[in-house]
Amino acid sequence: MTTTTDHIKTSLPSDTTVAFNSAWRWAVPLITMAALALLLALGDNVPLFYFMNRIMSHASDKLWVHLSLLGDGQMVVLFVLPFLGRRPDVVWQYVLATIFAGLFVPGMKELFSSLRPPASLPMDSFHLIGPALQNNAFPSGHTTALFVLAGLVCLQRINVWIKIMALLLAVFVGFSRIASGVHWPVDVLGAAIGGWLVAMLAVWLAQYWRAGLNIWAQRVFALIFTPFSVWAVWSLWHHYDSVYPGTDVMKVLLLAICLALSVPGQLRLFNIKQ
Repeated sequence: MTTTTDHIKTSLPSDTTVAFNSAWRWAVPLITMAALALLLALGDNVPLFYFMNRIMSHASDKLWVHLSLLGDGQMVVLFVLPFLGRRPDVVWQYVLATIFAGLFVPGMKELFSSLRPPASLPMDSFHLIGPALQNNAFPSGHTTALFVLAGLVCLQRINVWIKIMALLLAVFVGFSRIASGVHWPVDVLGAAIGGWLVAMLAVWLAQYWRAGLNIWAQRVFALIFTPFSVWAVWSLWHHYDSVYPGTDVMKVLLLAICLALSVPGQLRLFNIKQ
């Protein structure tokens, strides 16, 4: 019978991630960089914002609010729960990526200190969902978070359709920030690039620094992420209802699903008989 310790020793990141020259590794950042360069060169950031915001306003506000919720930093942690005890390499990559993203997003926001659409445009000229946020536009934190997750998923050797679904989800979360009227297209493109590069860096570092694959480290991660996920949903429910109105069912449902999926792996991680 294979033990958790054996699994952690043999399941190395280099065995499970795509090749260095794989299109899954480079296509997204290269295409996004080209799109960002073109957008800046043409100076079409504001016209494109108006166009996208107007087109997407025909969809339900509830759709965009639910998609934005998925990119909230407090919700993102839920998605790592099913990997606890199953894929220690992915958990370790996620931990590293979280640290890097936590430095990237605030650092870039402080560096650029750019104004958001509500602080730059007449309020009656675009569709706004939720609070009229004013500052720290670049990059979009929600979009960064989802592109970090999508990057981690797409860099694994797993089913192609899972990768496509993860990438599409990240794209639509980025769209939701423009639809909500709180981010420019340049914010979303910059976040997509940054989030993907953060994922690439985390995967690369995890191949050479394997401290987080230790069973005791994995147990610590489980003991941190599990209660934090419960607290995160509780906090969003009680303190951010005006930001994400009408999303309580999705919050609780996602938490319940991710916790349920994590149970077999956590029982195995802590050597508890099922």
